[in-house]
Amino acid sequence: MDEKAPICYVFGAGDGSDGVLSLRDGDFSVAADGGLLLAERLGVKPDLLLGDFDSLGYVPQGEKVKVFPPQKDETDLMLACREGLSRGYRRFRLYGALGGSRVSHTVANLQLLRWLADQDAVGTLCGRGCEVTLLRERTVRFPAGQTGFLSLFAAGERAVVTAHGVAYPLERGVLTGRYPLGVSNEFCGCDAEVTVHEGDLWLVLEPFA
Repeated sequence: MDEKAPICYVFGAGDGSDGVLSLRDGDFSVAADGGLLLAERLGVKPDLLLGDFDSLGYVPQGEKVKVFPPQKDETDLMLACREGLSRGYRRFRLYGALGGSRVSHTVANLQLLRWLADQDAVGTLCGRGCEVTLLRERTVRFPAGQTGFLSLFAAGERAVVTAHGVAYPLERGVLTGRYPLGVSNEFCGCDAEVTVHEGDLWLVLEPFA
């Protein structure tokens, strides 16, 4: 995956980050229903608004709006990701996709990361100081200044993982979906990397408490 490729930013109605987001030329932004409020708070004027607009409470007007019925098989965030895929994007950052009042939506968004991987895309769920990314046959690297916790969870039956430069290293270790062995690893001041050799892995980054 080209780390310099344009990004599709998707905004949902869950807990979101604070501050201001700066999008680059070529990036694309979609607000899914109540995610419009989060996008505005982060200083982003979405390129497209879509959803059934039950959480927003009203239907926005304009040419950049797509309205869907409440009775549908896909969540608003999944519809937003489909829109990005149809426009050629393969890198996704989803804000407001964690937390919120309904745990079911967080679980749905974790599954959404696997669905994006099936489309040869990479998605990251972004919350308040934390991120969740699904890795499949991929290596990610972190600079020596990285701090906080990283947790590694098999997003399926098993994942074969190597982790270097962390407090609890792995060398082609086998993580399973039945035992949370990879929770609360730590960066330790040097360059670090995580490689997934087989299977799917949820990589969770969190700040120190």
